Formats: sequence, structure tokens, C-alpha cells
Amino acid sequence: MATINDVSIIDTNTAAADEVDSGLRRTVCSARLCGSKNLTVYRRTVLDGRQLDVGADGDYHLVYVMQGSSSGQVNFDSQAHAAEEGAGVLLAPGDSARFEAAGSAIELLHMITPKPPAAVEAGLPGGPGYFFNRNTLRALSDASGGRVRRFCAESSVRLLDGSRLTPTNAIQAGEMHYKEGGASPYHCHNGTDANPDGAAHVYMTFKGRGKVDVGETSQEIEPGTLVYFPPGVPHRLNAHGGPLDYFEIQAWRSFRTSILSDEPLGLKWYYEREAPDAPLVEWNQS
Repeated sequence: MATINDVSIIDTNTAAADEVDSGLRRTVCSARLCGSKNLTVYRRTVLDGRQLDVGADGDYHLVYVMQGSSSGQVNFDSQAHAAEEGAGVLLAPGDSARFEAAGSAIELLHMITPKPPAAVEAGLPGGPGYFFNRNTLRALSDASGGRVRRFCAESSVRLLDGSRLTPTNAIQAGEMHYKEGGASPYHCHNGTDANPDGAAHVYMTFKGRGKVDVGETSQEIEPGTLVYFPPGVPHRLNAHGGPLDYFEIQAWRSFRTSILSDEPLGLKWYYEREAPDAPLVEWNQS
């Protein structure tokens, strides 16, 4: 039976930091640290008055602002945006972006995944990249009412005009909010014919405390904790002692989820209503 020892748990607050031109860089998930094959994650601090230039080259980069700067900017596609909490960019190969800190430092979560094979892309064009923030992302709530999520990278989420949020299956990622008492079903993720090794699966907690269950074992996690789940390891995440906010990542977005607990209300997700009297629209995850 799997136990909590089968996952990697890293305190990113105390992880060793490299000094770079933009400030500090902490490697918090990699093949060496976690056994992750398709995902490298950095926690970056862009110090006040400095900037970080990110070029995607041949990979996909997702950069998310965990802590914003009062006057900082995200520059992408010849436009400047506020470097506020919850903003960021998805960069397709060949794209680039600049993060400028002003007034205070910027704290970033920087994720890199290689370009997936055609079988994983399943006909998606792969680009272009885009800027996002919480105002441009559609919220989804689960049927139990205990969890809310905002994907910043997800190919099956549709915008209000019907278009896809993301034109690639390289990565699925977004903000998760658990209300007090909220929990995921007990579940596991396995590979597919297109991605036999399975997806690299990561939680990164921001606010509140959580509890990760694996088999009959568990561990509490605090803000700044990164958890890496190898494919096939069953798990559940619970808010612990209040609400919980974290960031969830799957790379590549080709995996099969098996639900191992009997919790039907936690399995369906619905888009936030466009108006108070509008009907609920279920998110089609296929």
C-alpha cells in the first residue's frame, strides 16, 4: 500500500537559493529533486528595481505571480500589465516575457515543460501564448460547493465566446481554493497511450494549511509547501483548520484519473454563473 513516503514534500521557503541577476532562484521540483520527467519548477524572487526576462525557446513556460509588486509590470506581446497576484503568462515555444519589480519584490512560480508529442497535443495548434489574470479566468465550483478553481492553463476550459483558454496540452495548471472542510476525492492519476509515463503532478500551497492523505498515512502542509505525486500514487488533499489556497499542476495534460472514494458531489465541476439567474453549465473535462 502506498504511503506518504511515496510522495516528495519540499519546503520552498527554506530551499537553497541561487543568486541571479533578477534576484533569487530556488529549484523546487526537477528530475533530481522529485523524479519529475516533464516538469521543472522554480520559485523566483525578482527584487525591487530588477527584472526577469523569460524566453520559451523550444519549451512551454508558465509564470505565475504569487506575490505582486505595487507598481510592477508584466510585459508580453508589446503590452504592459500590472504584476498583481494571480497574473502571469503562458509562453509557447518562441514567446518571451519580462517581469519588472517596482516598489517591492515580486514572487513568481516558474514552470517549464517540454513540447509534447503530437499524440499528446491531439490536434491542438500549440500556441500562441497569452497573458492572464484573475479577471480573465473563469471560475469553476464543484458540485459539493467546497472547492473553487481558476485554471490559467487548461485546453478543455472554454471562454465566454466558446474559444479554448489554452491551445496546447503541454500543461494543465491553476489556482485552487478549498473552503473550510473542503477536500478532494481520494484518487490517482495514471498514464495514457499518448503519455505512458503519466503526468508530473504538483501542489504548491500559498495560504492556509492542508493535509495530504496517502493510504492510511497523512502529513500536514503549510504555505510554501510543494508536494509532488508520482503517477499512480493515490492521494487526497484536505483543507485543515480553515480555508486553503494552492496551485495545482499537471504536465503533460494527458492522464487518466481514477476515483477511489464514493463522493459523487465532488466529481462534477460547473462554470460560475454568467448572471444570478443563469443556468449552471457543467465543465466538460474531456
